[in-house]
Amino acid sequence: MTTPADFTFIHRLRVRWAEVDGQHVVFNGHYLTYLDVAITEFWRHAGLPFPAALAFHQGDMFVRRNLIEYHAPARMDDWLDIGLRCDRIGHSSITVAWAIWTQGRLLVTGEVVNVYVDVHTRVPQAVPQGMRDQLDAFARGEALYRVEVGNWSTLQAGAAAVRQAVFIDEQGIPESEEWDADDAEAVHAVVSNLAGLPLATGRLIHAGQEPEHAKIGRMAVLRCSRGTGLGEQVLRALMDEARRRQLHGIALHAQVNAQGFYEKLGFVAEGPVFDEVGMPHQRMVIRL
Repeated sequence: MTTPADFTFIHRLRVRWAEVDGQHVVFNGHYLTYLDVAITEFWRHAGLPFPAALAFHQGDMFVRRNLIEYHAPARMDDWLDIGLRCDRIGHSSITVAWAIWTQGRLLVTGEVVNVYVDVHTRVPQAVPQGMRDQLDAFARGEALYRVEVGNWSTLQAGAAAVRQAVFIDEQGIPESEEWDADDAEAVHAVVSNLAGLPLATGRLIHAGQEPEHAKIGRMAVLRCSRGTGLGEQVLRALMDEARRRQLHGIALHAQVNAQGFYEKLGFVAEGPVFDEVGMPHQRMVIRL
């Protein structure tokens, strides 16, 4: 019998009123929408987030075939557990098996076949080795990311790409306010997937006068990879570097909507909220 333990990844969502038909059960076509939501999360948590991973490999993916078998209906307010696993990677195809349960009751089983194509010609191409390695590591429960800590000359390409996407393109911060002289003096951290796609970054600045003057800043995670723990990996890497340098405290300016993230890792708010680059920020500190 198919069970959630047979699958690499489980995504949970709740049935909404708009998805129930005149028979008071989920309309059959919505199960493919549930699959679409879950498979996006599957790729995100595998370290291959759409659309960044495909753009990095200069490719795209099209659905070639969908198979679905209905076993029992879902109803309004059911919590659905959607399981997915990569069953096969062919020359240009990727086959993903999937199933849906509610409270342990099997509702649907299926299979989707995607074809990897060249982004310009739309002609099928071999699935890149980097994507194969990422999916293999995900299936085996191995590490999906690499964390690098180093200077600006070493990590500039990855760190700048993430900051450009997050701060300048997404948040609208002027370039003149993003790049500064501190980059050359700072210690940078960059998290990338196994193929080298940069997904998150941050920096540590030490004024060199007092241990408490260490500051973490420019914390950024690509929008398509948020919610997968990469920000925490960056922050912990920078905190470890601060400890290695025998610093005793760190301060940072957190965007107010991210304050809870830093609090979970031990940072404490200090002083009033203030404006920085047109957005509310909160100074936060931690003793090491």
